[in-house]
This record gives sequence, structure tokens and C-alpha cells, in this order.
Amino acid sequence: MKYDLSDNVQLIKFKNRCSLLQRKESLVELKEIKATRTTKQNAALHVYYGIISESLNELGMTFQYTGLTGKMLELPYNEKLVKETIWRDVQRSLFGIESTTEINTQQINQIIDVITEFFSRKGVVIEFPCKKDD
Repeated sequence: MKYDLSDNVQLIKFKNRCSLLQRKESLVELKEIKATRTTKQNAALHVYYGIISESLNELGMTFQYTGLTGKMLELPYNEKLVKETIWRDVQRSLFGIESTTEINTQQINQIIDVITEFFSRKGVVIEFPCKKDD
């Protein structure tokens, strides 16, 4: 059963349920559920990867890849390259987490801060997309 402890009504229900389980001398497992990203946040992340790739391409920067033959290939940036070579590297460095599905909203914000700061030092302004109120 899930309870949102920031909601006073649910907090009371949680306390009542805990009291009942205590009276029954039950064996209980308690697990905190951390906020993960929503579908909208996931979509915004992919827009963000696109913004970064467009900015890098406009600056004439390319992704350099040494293929299996040992020859250097220069590729334009795209969302996938940004996610795999920029985002994921920062994510691994900060949290030791491989998959983007395992990070929570707070961790996403920290990664965005690191990437934004890095690019701003290079003179490139990259803002995370947000829904604007009309």
C-alpha cells in the first residue's frame, strides 16, 4: 500500500495502519518510493538532447569516433549521441547509475546543472525546455 506522507489525510491513514499492524505484531517491510520522471519529463529530456546537439552542430563541433578499422570518423551530433556520450557520462560520474530509467527527478536536475554549467563556461547557453504558461 502506498501513502503520500506530504498529504495530511494520507499521513493519518498511514499512522493508523502502522498502529494496527503494531497491535497485530505483524512483520512489516517499509520501502521509500522516490519520485521518478514523468512521461512529460522524459519527453523534455529528449528535446534537451536535441537542443544540445543543434547547438554543438551550429558551432561546427563534431563527434569524433574511431571505428573498428581505426579510422577517425567525424559525425554531426544528434539526440542519441548527446544522451550516450554527454548525459550518460555525467550520470555515471555523479551517481554510478547506468540507465536513465533509474534516476529520479532530483538527480535529473543535478545532471542538467552540471551540463548547463559546462556549456556556459564555453560560452554556449543551453536551457532545459519548460512548458510556458499562456
